[in-house]
Amino acid sequence: MNRYVFAHALKITAPVFFGYIAIGIGFGMLLANAGYPWWLAVLSGVVMYTGSGQYFIVGQLASGASFAEIILVQFLLSIRHVFYGLSLISKYKNAGGKKPYLIFAITDETFALVQGIEVPPRVNKISFYAVVSALDQSYWCLGSLIGAVAYTVMNRYGLGKFLTGVDFALTSLFIVLLIEQLKSSKDCVPALAGGLAAVFSVVLYKTGVFGSSNIIWFSICAALGVMLLARGPSFFAKEKILSNSKSEKLA
Repeated sequence: MNRYVFAHALKITAPVFFGYIAIGIGFGMLLANAGYPWWLAVLSGVVMYTGSGQYFIVGQLASGASFAEIILVQFLLSIRHVFYGLSLISKYKNAGGKKPYLIFAITDETFALVQGIEVPPRVNKISFYAVVSALDQSYWCLGSLIGAVAYTVMNRYGLGKFLTGVDFALTSLFIVLLIEQLKSSKDCVPALAGGLAAVFSVVLYKTGVFGSSNIIWFSICAALGVMLLARGPSFFAKEKILSNSKSEKLA
């Protein structure tokens, strides 16, 4: 890798740098606030690297969630990556030994960059994509390190009173993501379904119907049920219209 390729990749990933540093700091602080060592923030960014999934797993571990719950929630949070991968099949077709890492390093931001960037002339595309992916991951790890170390140092010197509310970072992150999703899709039904299912699950937990370990399971099932009731009939109606139109064309 020459300096030109690295400099060009740095320029392209600059917006991701500022975003990942800011969000990574929040994650590092959240992890340290939960009582985990600072180096675990970097390690999780190296071996896990899922962004919102890393935020969420801190709360899951702190609440004593079961392994099955962790797997289910992480799968639902990251299921969109399946579609990212399908969209990048042609770009990563001849990636060779770099393909496993390129697949592992797919995030929302990296996907957007790879889909939209123009690779410099006479530069190997796969190598360039790998550099972009590695830079994005390094930004996340750096931000996580800064946040975890800063929280650990401040807490050690009795400055913990200025760090109250760090555990609200996960909630804030998902509120921002929800707002952005509503702006882009203009569809509030999934958000309402999830919110009502969560409230209903908490009410059932408070009344002693089931334990706290079942809140996530019940919320997911309830939200899916509401979505099936809300969208099921319209979905089948659309499928019927499509099938009728196809049969008319064949006739």
